[in-house]
Amino acid sequence: MYLTGGQYKGHKIETAKSARPTLSKNRESIFNILTQFSNYGDSFLDMFAGSAIMGLEALSRGYKVKELEINRKSAQIIKKNYEKLHLKPDLTICNALQYIENKFDIIYLDPPWNYDYIPIIKKAAELLNPKGIIIVEHTNNQNIEEIIKKENLNLEIVKSKKYGRCYIDFLSFC
Repeated sequence: MYLTGGQYKGHKIETAKSARPTLSKNRESIFNILTQFSNYGDSFLDMFAGSAIMGLEALSRGYKVKELEINRKSAQIIKKNYEKLHLKPDLTICNALQYIENKFDIIYLDPPWNYDYIPIIKKAAELLNPKGIIIVEHTNNQNIEEIIKKENLNLEIVKSKKYGRCYIDFLSFC
């Protein structure tokens, strides 16, 4: 996989064989959509970093990036990917649902698709700055709008895109 834009465009990123990294067309689309909205700020949290491809895409485009990853093998891949660019990641190896240190302008969620998205979206809302945005990648098995209503979250979907079996929803506070 290669970075699609910004300062590090074209650099190759290593992924784990078991990973499901976000496809290049989806990554490009996400960042193109972000530029269409008013400025949300420059802090970017990737709650389920995997290979860090989304965080590196954000970093390449000028965002300040925090990576969260629970899997130690994936964390080693993240470190290698940053080292290839002569960078050091702001990486915390932890359960993303237990992270409490900072608030962020943009939060990217792409957990394993079989996870329960309810606690994940709730946690992201806790970590989101008031004028921020949450980006959720999911399949049609996850109805994000239903989760928002059922859990009475103060969020709304401001943009939604479908790419094959992948859905990407952009959420902000109402």
